[in-house]
Amino acid sequence: MTTPTQRAWEGLANSMRLYVESKLRFNDVFALDREEAVKNQDMAMEAKLEKFHVLYDVTKKLPGFDYFDHADTSLIIALRNAIHHHDDHELFQSWNARIHLNDAFMGLSGAEFLLGSTTREEDALTVRFYYLLNDFYARLPALRNVDKHRTLWDSELQFAAIAKAGVDGRYPTRQVYVDVMPAFMAAVRRVRRWLALTGFTPAGSDSEVYFECFGEPAPEQRLGFKRIRIW
Repeated sequence: MTTPTQRAWEGLANSMRLYVESKLRFNDVFALDREEAVKNQDMAMEAKLEKFHVLYDVTKKLPGFDYFDHADTSLIIALRNAIHHHDDHELFQSWNARIHLNDAFMGLSGAEFLLGSTTREEDALTVRFYYLLNDFYARLPALRNVDKHRTLWDSELQFAAIAKAGVDGRYPTRQVYVDVMPAFMAAVRRVRRWLALTGFTPAGSDSEVYFECFGEPAPEQRLGFKRIRIW
């Protein structure tokens, strides 16, 4: 019989596989129905956040690891909670949804956006997923110890550097985005490393594949920017 932690890891691993499959189909679906393509990808991302939160729920009382002591794990939990409670705010619309849905594209004609990511530009395989940087700052008051988390995010996730690049480039805050995929991958890798130290073993094909994958050394990260003007 599998344990709650094994089931939670299996759910997270399965959601990561489904996300990749959704991304691989994105261009073909987009050519036929852009709304379906964008919503499929958004829902796949949100599923990953939900499954990470399930893992957090079943392991948060175990000794030896505090999810809120690290920038990546705390950010992913905060992001999931914000999206889960979308009924009380309008934060965290993805870049794809803002650009491609509800005829927003026409209303943004002439606007230039700054998209920051710590995934190396030459890494063509790793998916990017962007949210407004300012939405994370707006959500900080929902967390305990606001100053602690702002400092963690600013330093470890390069939020301060991205915000400064936006100010230096005179971008409105509504046009500065951050890629959350590096934080998500770092969070999964961090939790996986801790689970391994507890003697955890995965159960199931997806579980085993992703447990091995996230046991490999983290890829080099380097902050870079894309500047996209909407014509």
